[in-house]
Amino acid sequence: MSASLSKALGYYNAGQYDRALSILSPTRRHPFALNELLLIAQCYAKTEKFAEAAAFYIKAAEIGGSKQAMLRALAANMLQEADDSFASLNIARLAAKSGIFDTNAEETYRRYLHEFLCLNEAQMDDQRFLDRLKAGDERYLAAEFPHRHIGWCGDESINARQTKIHDAVAFTPASRAARRAVPHRFSDRIKVGYLSADFSDQHATMRLFQSALLQHDPDRFDIALFCSTGDDLIRLDKGSRDTYPNLQRIGHLSDPDAAALIRRSGIDILVDLKGHTKGSRAGLLNQGAAPIQVAYLGFPGSGTGIDCDYILTDAVVTPETSRPFYHEKFCLLPDSYQANDNVGRPLPPATPRSALGLPEDRIVFASFNTHRKIKPRTAELWADILRQTEDSLLWVMCSNLFARDNLLRWMENAGIAGGRIIFADPVAYPDHIARLQAADIGLDTFPCNGHTTTSDKLWAGLPVPTFKGTHFASRVTESLLRALGVGELVADNAVGYVELCVSLAKNRDELRAVKEKIAAQRTIAPLFDTTRFIRHLEKAFELMITRARNGQEPDHIAVPVLV
Repeated sequence: MSASLSKALGYYNAGQYDRALSILSPTRRHPFALNELLLIAQCYAKTEKFAEAAAFYIKAAEIGGSKQAMLRALAANMLQEADDSFASLNIARLAAKSGIFDTNAEETYRRYLHEFLCLNEAQMDDQRFLDRLKAGDERYLAAEFPHRHIGWCGDESINARQTKIHDAVAFTPASRAARRAVPHRFSDRIKVGYLSADFSDQHATMRLFQSALLQHDPDRFDIALFCSTGDDLIRLDKGSRDTYPNLQRIGHLSDPDAAALIRRSGIDILVDLKGHTKGSRAGLLNQGAAPIQVAYLGFPGSGTGIDCDYILTDAVVTPETSRPFYHEKFCLLPDSYQANDNVGRPLPPATPRSALGLPEDRIVFASFNTHRKIKPRTAELWADILRQTEDSLLWVMCSNLFARDNLLRWMENAGIAGGRIIFADPVAYPDHIARLQAADIGLDTFPCNGHTTTSDKLWAGLPVPTFKGTHFASRVTESLLRALGVGELVADNAVGYVELCVSLAKNRDELRAVKEKIAAQRTIAPLFDTTRFIRHLEKAFELMITRARNGQEPDHIAVPVLV
């Protein structure tokens, strides 16, 4: 290592990135060594000069040999940070198609295909990827994060074989046995710990769960929250966080230290609210933090590689046929698995269509899911619905301009005029619930349904037809509809789904009757009965504890209906 590079590295390690750059002289003309290029790129990334960082990662890739695909993937991520989606996709594609297999390059390219709604290319690449998965190619089983994977692949047998985990090593039978063998004294009051990085009233998980969380019976349950929530999300909180019980911040602790803290707290049941989603502490769970560990709500599927004894679920999203594809035992709640807040969830008056730029006299189909859920199959079904309801509009939330352009182009090629697509941006949550009421029919996404977004639409009185799915994520809307008492909105298959949407759009009396039923069911059906939900959840915890006290291994549990 040259003296100048050594000096620059010292400044970099001290967080003095500009001084490191001054030593490295990134504008000089003579060639850079690979290590110099990488350090310059990292300094630019640390100072949020993302376009410059991308340029030097690309230069490094040109001499990076076997690392060129990985370095181009890093460049693609920097370009996206610089808000250059088109260039980001192009360099990600180059990284993945370089002929050098690299999991980072595969993951980056596929993520951007779906993020930017490159639907035709995504469809072809999904098939390529699926062929490798079906062949059991272990490189591909580790090339995609599970929460991205379930968004396009509805095959439970393949979902169960994914091996990529955020910042953790998968648990083993030996590590699970060691966790369960740690001596533990169960409390008179059941000690339940909730683990999450989402403890803020502005996160979708807590919008669903916080009212239930606050209704635990204090005579029977001792609740603690173990919080890895980032400061940015905490700052968005509107005050509910201050009411959360016994909240302990553990984001600064290593997995072993956090697990030890939870063990010292005497937690009987640790409930993981993250699974494979952003902010997961899978490594903490795999350290063995509690005698009983439970997966819930955050991730709609098996937490492959994450050591949980049970998954809190229901018989719709996880029928008996799903059991072979889960290492967790099913704890089946009697209504829907999904908690819903009927206390803190706003229900303001409907926003007038005129204020939203929507015509008064046309059917408006609405989709407000994260736009990456719009997969090729979803777009095909939506286009079919729009073709059969010629005067209707599609109102869809999508902030990324490149993705908007791609969706418009795809729809126009499918025979849907661009003027029939109206784009919306995110708004404050009460405003969102108000604007939902201006739509006529909610459109679901496949194979990953709307989850919080579906329950938001139902809360706002909007019908959301769906059809029977093939894995947890594709059965969520059915679960919610049945718990609301409107199972007639569940079709048997995709053809029936299109027919159902078209029938509602063309028959205003039928549509009005469904909306009136949803409005009436909102106050009496199980889906939005928070107190009923928490009593069932507490019964689930009691049944788990009873098995553990009796020395029994975890097994499938069906929570009885409480009246």
